[in-house]
Amino acid sequence: MKQHLPTLSILHYVYGALVCLTGFAALFLLGLGVFLSSDLVAQSADDAPPTWLGGFFQAFGMALFVVIEVWGVFIILSGYWIAKLRNRTASIIAAALCLLSFPFGTALGVFTLVVLTNDEAKVEYEQGRVLA
Repeated sequence: MKQHLPTLSILHYVYGALVCLTGFAALFLLGLGVFLSSDLVAQSADDAPPTWLGGFFQAFGMALFVVIEVWGVFIILSGYWIAKLRNRTASIIAAALCLLSFPFGTALGVFTLVVLTNDEAKVEYEQGRVLA
């Protein structure tokens, strides 16, 4: 199982970067909120949306963006920790969080849990050798 650790590290880097990229889609909600709060919508529409709606979309979009970006950075850090054979528990937690994201996150999470809970990987982490 120790031969899977470098591959697992690279997969965490790639998946974390993809999660961070998809986080930018949440900025669409932020932009929608700004648009709904703008004077352009209030002046041009006969039936303007409520004033609180724009603020809601702005807050929700920003919160969603921050959560997704933190999640992506955590997965990238997990890849770094796997490469350095440190913080095995944090990488297991990252794998458990990845299980929530079907299908790629689930596959990565299962693969990570299978590899990191193996006795060979535990020995590698205890010895603390850095992967090439």
